[in-house]
Amino acid sequence: MEPETQKTYRLETRVSFGDVDRDNLLSLRGVFKLLQEVAIAHANLFDTGTEAMLTRGESWVLNRLIVEIRRYPAYGEPLHIETWSSGIRGFRGYRDFRIRDAQGGLIITGSSLWVFVNIRTQSIMRVPRELAERFPSVPENVFCPDLETLEIGRMPEKCTESRITLRYSDFDANHHVNNTAYPDFLQAALSLQGAPARPGHVLIRYGKAIPDSCPEVGVRLAALGERTCFSIGVAGETFATGLCGPCATGS
Repeated sequence: MEPETQKTYRLETRVSFGDVDRDNLLSLRGVFKLLQEVAIAHANLFDTGTEAMLTRGESWVLNRLIVEIRRYPAYGEPLHIETWSSGIRGFRGYRDFRIRDAQGGLIITGSSLWVFVNIRTQSIMRVPRELAERFPSVPENVFCPDLETLEIGRMPEKCTESRITLRYSDFDANHHVNNTAYPDFLQAALSLQGAPARPGHVLIRYGKAIPDSCPEVGVRLAALGERTCFSIGVAGETFATGLCGPCATGS
C-alpha cells in the first residue's frame, strides 16, 4: 500500500517472551512498547518519525497517553495492532490505538497526544506544513477526544513512595528515559506497595524528561477510591503524573 493512502497502520505480531511478566502475561511496559513501535513505524512512512530525528534533528515526544486494558494477553498470543493519526494541529499530534486478539476481540485501546520538538534546542516547534499536509488523519472513532483537557489533579499529601534505580536500558537515543520505562516504574511500585499490579486503566501525563545523569526516581502512590494517583520524580522535580485503576469499559 502506498504511504499516501495508508491512513491506518496495521501490524501483526505475537507477545514476545521478553515482554511478559512472572505470570507469562504482557507487562505494562510491554503494552507501551507495542504502542510506541506502531506509532514510530507509521510516522516513519511520512518522514516524521525516527528518520526525522536522524536527518533533521526533529522528533515526536509523547505528552499524554490514556489506555484501557481489558485483559493482558499471554506469551505467544497473536495480536492485531492498528494505529492512526487523528490530526496534527500546530506542534501537536493526536494518535489512537487498537489491539485485538486472534478472534478479533478488542483487548487494548488508547489515545495519545504528542508534541513535535527540535532535539538540539529542546524546544517545541510547529510541524512543517508540507509534512502536516501530507500526513493522513482519521478524526473519527477517537477513544478519548478530550484527552488534552483531562484533569489529573494534585498529588495528595498522604502517599507512599518506592525508590526505583534507573538502568542503562531505560534510556534512549535522546539521552532521556524512554516513555515505555515509566509504566515499568509504576508497575514495580504498585507491586512493591501491595496494590493491583495490572491496572486496566492508565492515564499518564509526561512532564520534564528524566536525564541520563539521574540515578533513581521515586514513585509516589495515593489511593483515590478505586483509582490510584501516582507521580514519578526526584528531589522536588516531577517527571510524570497520572491515574490508574480498574478498566472503566469492562471486559
